[in-house]
Amino acid sequence: MKLFEPLEIRNLRLESRLVAAPLASASCTPEGVPTERTLEAGRKALSARPGLVVLEHHAVHPWGRVRVRQLMLDRDDVTEGHRPLAGLFAEAGVPAVVQLNHGGSGVADPDLFGDPAFRMVAPSPVPHPGRDPGRIPEPLSEGQIRELPGFFVQAARRAREAGYRGVQVHGCHGYLLGQFLSPLTNRRTDRYGGDVRGRSRLLLDVVDAVRGAFPDLPLGVRLGAADSFPGEEPRGLRVEEACAVARELAALGADWIAVSGNLCGYDAPGGFGPYAGAIREAVGKRIPVECTGGVTSYDRARELLDRGCCDLVGVGRLLLSDPAAAAAWRRDEA
Repeated sequence: MKLFEPLEIRNLRLESRLVAAPLASASCTPEGVPTERTLEAGRKALSARPGLVVLEHHAVHPWGRVRVRQLMLDRDDVTEGHRPLAGLFAEAGVPAVVQLNHGGSGVADPDLFGDPAFRMVAPSPVPHPGRDPGRIPEPLSEGQIRELPGFFVQAARRAREAGYRGVQVHGCHGYLLGQFLSPLTNRRTDRYGGDVRGRSRLLLDVVDAVRGAFPDLPLGVRLGAADSFPGEEPRGLRVEEACAVARELAALGADWIAVSGNLCGYDAPGGFGPYAGAIREAVGKRIPVECTGGVTSYDRARELLDRGCCDLVGVGRLLLSDPAAAAAWRRDEA
């Protein structure tokens, strides 16, 4: 398997297996609409000629923001403002999909708490392990949880109307769907808590709802495989549990799974290759698996593919900091 060979995902033809991974830029307007800075980041990503671009997380609800300036797809009046960004990728002939997210208690910008309309919500009233321990989120009611899949469906509709080619549901990095997955942040005793079947129910409901509403829309999931990095003492969500969730996601019609960390974040010292390999094995290679994190060289990207860890390799910061280096990988393979 080569990095620069094509791959088909539903109705998308990727010219390579290199994915421009999402990176939060805080470059939008206060209303959550892309700016020229956002487009410039897109141009840098395109200079490496990736097969697929996954755009940074877009909040599906006003309470789903993690910073004041965050791209939004929570209402119809932002759709028009996304068309120039979607058009940039369409003109280049590179498919771009939008990452959809609800941040839950993963608030990164304390200025959000100055907004009287903002409420920090989570599965349970426990502080986020990676944020201010003095901030206790408001637990969602069962009724509020049942509303959440609809927010993702409406955001997916807006993404499609803006011209993006698909969506990716954000289920990692300790944001809301990842908070539900982890027993460290999900202490619920109802149908949304307990064992991994209960803790994954919301994520599965979201994916099922989006797929049901848009049968032909390319739909990915970024899945937090564990709450600890590979090689660390396991805690919270374990990779064996994530493998079970991945099988359910494939059965529901997810088109690919991008593997990362959950509460531990994305800066794994050695990357997430072992987790991606386990999940690829779990889904029986029925759908492509992407590995993102710690890929800073062509040799590392090829190693992941050669070892059978994944079908796609995601690269983020290098594409923005040194796009020429990533562009040279194509010459290295040739």
